[in-house]
Amino acid sequence: MKLSVIRYIKKMFVRLRLHVLFGPVAGLLSQLLYLTKFSSWVSKNKRITFNDFPGKWDYDKRFILYDWVIKNESLAEEPINYMELGVAEGHSFRWFVKQNVHPESRFYGFDTFTGLPEDFGVYKKGTFDRNMQVPIVTDTRVKFFPGLFQDTFPGFLEEINRRRRNVIMMDADLYSATLYALTSLAPFLKKNDIIFFDEFAVPTHEFKAFIDFTQSYYLDLQLIAAASNYYFAAFKVG
Repeated sequence: MKLSVIRYIKKMFVRLRLHVLFGPVAGLLSQLLYLTKFSSWVSKNKRITFNDFPGKWDYDKRFILYDWVIKNESLAEEPINYMELGVAEGHSFRWFVKQNVHPESRFYGFDTFTGLPEDFGVYKKGTFDRNMQVPIVTDTRVKFFPGLFQDTFPGFLEEINRRRRNVIMMDADLYSATLYALTSLAPFLKKNDIIFFDEFAVPTHEFKAFIDFTQSYYLDLQLIAAASNYYFAAFKVG
């Protein structure tokens, strides 16, 4: 009976072309849906050692969170693969390079360096354009990959050293780019790898990508730290 009702509703929705009625508010409905999911997720993930919720939003809190994770996970003492997806001007990238001086560590930066490939909320396509200029980092352990992740990531992952611990900075902003990067990384993730999200609290982008990814791959990503009301979040692979 229940399935029959569901099927009937679907048929009538299409037959009556109700997309014309709901289309103009579909974006708002999607925002409300994922904001509801985000609120529910937060209510279940408050009991972690490093968490300022509820607190004042401060962009610089991300570095406090990074420092806490590095110290608690001993990331400065071991060789790592640091991958940053969405480098922009390279502020966080340079910061991580300075924190880990292990000669066997490698630091990889990925970005179009021509701005956003699509709109991101109030930010329009092309925002954050760097005119293909990669950040200047005088460290031989560093390598940048200009271009779309879809063009640069597959070849890179074939060459990655799987023995090193992975530390991943997801700062791609967009749902599409974040989900692509996460799904590409899935076969290479191992226990105790660390994943940072730089805009985790954006419901229909990084948060939505996180939800879709974890539900599709059944990976156990354990929240270990959050700052600026979950805008910045760090997870450990279980």
